[in-house]
Amino acid sequence: MKTPIATAALLLACAASGVAQRDRDDMLGRRVTWYPSIESATGGGGELSEMERRRMRFFGEQQVEKKFLFVYVRPLNEEKEPNEFANQDVVTQSRGAWCFVKMDFDKENRWLKAWGVGRAPAIIGGDLHGNDFGKAAAASIDAIRGLIKTVPDAVTKYEAKLRSDWSRVNDTLKLEDEKGAKLLVDFCQFAKPGYKETGEANTRLTEISEAALRRGELAESVGVDTGISYYDELSKTYGKTAPGILSQIRSAFLEHERGNVRKAIDALQKIQKLDRLSPHEMEEANRSLHEISKRGEKKIDNALVNPDRNAAREVLRKLASDYAGTDAGRRASDVSK
Repeated sequence: MKTPIATAALLLACAASGVAQRDRDDMLGRRVTWYPSIESATGGGGELSEMERRRMRFFGEQQVEKKFLFVYVRPLNEEKEPNEFANQDVVTQSRGAWCFVKMDFDKENRWLKAWGVGRAPAIIGGDLHGNDFGKAAAASIDAIRGLIKTVPDAVTKYEAKLRSDWSRVNDTLKLEDEKGAKLLVDFCQFAKPGYKETGEANTRLTEISEAALRRGELAESVGVDTGISYYDELSKTYGKTAPGILSQIRSAFLEHERGNVRKAIDALQKIQKLDRLSPHEMEEANRSLHEISKRGEKKIDNALVNPDRNAAREVLRKLASDYAGTDAGRRASDVSK
């Protein structure tokens, strides 16, 4: 009969044997080379594991230029890596042009939200900017091979179209301002983040739209209704581009000034949840929501000095409902009890 000490020793030995086997497989190139994060892979694939660096030095291998991203989203209850990732064809791809990343499923993960992945397991194939060009809701060998086969061609075709479209937009802007601006807006809504052409297009769009946004201040000076109408039209023109988002933010703030508190807050909170919002757009949305909350705070202060406590309590309860999700809403809820 084994003693508890002997049993523990046996378990440790088995565990050590398993670790040693994994290390040997890593050293001999029998396992997929996993990158530690999306960021390390999308940054050009520089952060290889120490084991992989040792293996490459031992065999005299040079690091291959990475061009594509493969992400395996694993379930939280997964105990063992799927055998499909031990397939030699897949292992070879992980040491070639593909960066393989393994990540736990998290519904709040910004990458998973951007890719529209709502469950695990899942696999995603994309470019090194983190844009997905294909995905599957399983990690079968056929699904893995399918992505590895189709994604490179999809990325190449997209890059060629991006360059061609950007050249056409530039040529049109030189000849026709109005038509060129429309093409520019369409291009910015189609262009994926990370590419040189996308950055140049967004910079040009910002330059063109700044004057239009400044004219919005004149519309606001005429009246709240005029300002909202102006920004709503501007939002339709610029769509999901930066000027379009900024127009939505300004329109939402003016809705609060018109008395539509809940509509304004809901609109701003919806904007805050947009995927890949730029720092400036997020800052503007946060600032507007903060200003709205400050106005709510003033309404709370006015209610608290009302000598009619019942009437004050009713006002505070309404403010708690109207400003829910802001500091003002939380304060109104607390003081109305």
